[in-house]
Amino acid sequence: MKDAQPITSTTVRPLRVLGAITAGAILIVLGTFLVVEGSHRYQLWRAGGVWCATMEPDGTITQSFGAENCGH
Repeated sequence: MKDAQPITSTTVRPLRVLGAITAGAILIVLGTFLVVEGSHRYQLWRAGGVWCATMEPDGTITQSFGAENCGH
């Protein structure tokens, strides 16, 4: 039977690296979501709360903001 290694900074380091990578990935996903959602809400605020989306026959979706861009 092999002797157990004592817990030292070299045996804990891989867990710290894995934890840091996981935390970084979560922060990147959360930050991306907040930037995208914040950008949409800012554009909506600037347009006075009016937005529309049009779908082209090829499947392209275009978002427009403001009454003048949405045909109102």
